[in-house]
Amino acid sequence: MSFSTDEFKNSLSHFASGVTVVTFSDTTRAGGLTVSSFSALSMDPPLVLFSIQKQITSHDPLLASGLFTVNILASDQEELSNQFASGKIDKHELIQKLACDLGHNGVPYLNGALARIECELEKQVDGGDHTIVIGRVIFATSENSKRPLLYYRRGYHSI
Repeated sequence: MSFSTDEFKNSLSHFASGVTVVTFSDTTRAGGLTVSSFSALSMDPPLVLFSIQKQITSHDPLLASGLFTVNILASDQEELSNQFASGKIDKHELIQKLACDLGHNGVPYLNGALARIECELEKQVDGGDHTIVIGRVIFATSENSKRPLLYYRRGYHSI
């Protein structure tokens, strides 16, 4: 049985998911990227996971930093999702421009996000052309009055 990459991508686009931006920082530069492959993994210990393409510029700095924050975006943050997904925007400069505060783990977080989950790198697992990143949660908080930003069939939506 065979199928095309395009058909596989199209099939996956039928799965609605929340939109997150993962931020990270080493000693000199902050970074971030839009991630739709985020999921809870375990409650005890508290673990989350997401996957990141191996070839993107954020891959190695994120893993080397050892710390990251998952920012779950609110419905009014579509522009932020697009900015952090763009390969043409310097994410360090973007984070400085946004005047992000630092979380308990010392990593910048996005003000106005629906929720944030601060993590330390627990493990990384090879996943083909991606790395599966597992983070141990060290702090979490949420804003209950907002609606989530969703991604479905290659477009943004809200509920």
